[in-house]
Amino acid sequence: MGEDRRKIKRNAEFRRLYVTLRLRQCRSAIRANSHLPQSMMQCTIAIETEGPGRPISRIQETLTLNLPIRETWLDTAKGLGITLVVMAHVLDHSTWRWAHPIYFSASLFFMPFFFIISGYLFAVTERKALLRKRVQGLLIPYVMFLGAIMASVLVVDFVRGDTPAPWQIRELITDALLGGRHLTRELGVFWFVTCLVATQLVYNEVAIRTSGPTDPGMLIFVGASVGLAYSIQAYWQDLRAPLALTNVPLAIGAFWFGHFLRERGMSALWSAVFVVAVAGVALAAARTGSDFTFSMKNAIFGPPLLGLLVALAISTFILGLVRFMAMPSLRIAPLAEIGAASLVIMFVHQFVHFTLRDFGMSSELALIALSLGLPYLLYRGLRSSRILSPWFIGSGDLALSIQLMRRSLAFRAG
Repeated sequence: MGEDRRKIKRNAEFRRLYVTLRLRQCRSAIRANSHLPQSMMQCTIAIETEGPGRPISRIQETLTLNLPIRETWLDTAKGLGITLVVMAHVLDHSTWRWAHPIYFSASLFFMPFFFIISGYLFAVTERKALLRKRVQGLLIPYVMFLGAIMASVLVVDFVRGDTPAPWQIRELITDALLGGRHLTRELGVFWFVTCLVATQLVYNEVAIRTSGPTDPGMLIFVGASVGLAYSIQAYWQDLRAPLALTNVPLAIGAFWFGHFLRERGMSALWSAVFVVAVAGVALAAARTGSDFTFSMKNAIFGPPLLGLLVALAISTFILGLVRFMAMPSLRIAPLAEIGAASLVIMFVHQFVHFTLRDFGMSSELALIALSLGLPYLLYRGLRSSRILSPWFIGSGDLALSIQLMRRSLAFRAG
């Protein structure tokens, strides 16, 4: 009788462990596919049980979970966007005669473009849940890549025979803690992540208290934010705020536009009218001498309001083009795959770019290809690791990663 009880207890423990592991796998799948709209996913759990006096039986339980399905056209849009970012950053240091015109054209919209996509994916969320999601999905990878690239920069300097002085290391660490415009060269793109997180948290607070992107309260908030952004450009452009917080007001304008497109939509006709109208006004302003230089990181936003409208209009055109390209008859899977890796490419591409330049590579095509390709391969490797993926790409189960690391360390110690 005692043996039967022990068997029942062992089987109960087995069932609890198995169910826990399968639920964890399902939750990891949900986090890895966090785009809307919602669809249904069935997670089947098979449990083997053995009762006293009867053979092993198999119980199958099916759990139905809400699993968001990825909208691949958004990955395609991100893929195109991150390709333009890499191309622009490489050409910004090129002597090719067409480099500056191409860089200038891309810089008019490529950073607001990512805030628009983020706004398109936005859904009002309970504040603690959103903070937890952003910490795991963005801030932990931010810290991990920041530390990894800082260490890599020091290693490259050592290999080149350029050993940094202690004060240079202290300055590097101080700049890393301050973030934003304090980060340059290999770390220069990291401002985007802290700005994005702050934008999402602030916008969500207002969205909780309003009924949508066209609510009067939301419109007043967005208008005030954009007004503050151009005040910063006019009076405090040289202010290097920690964590790129002075970029948040303009980012809110772009983020709101993405949210508006998702909630209210814009027909092809109205999109065309918007793009043509903004283009006409911008061309007229350019003929009168208006400067459309746009560098979001440096609080240079172009002519008041018109600079932002140009970014929104170009982004509207690009998003419409991408949605057309995403038709089943057109094969653009590689671009969507690059989009899925866009965060890792964002973090790593400048390190690859500057390191290759410092070692003598000067071909723009090779630099662009390698600055995209090497971070993409890194993304594939990180994604396949249950230990590293939660820390570097924000997907997977962080608790499971810690558990696996502990087991690995215990095994090696044993």
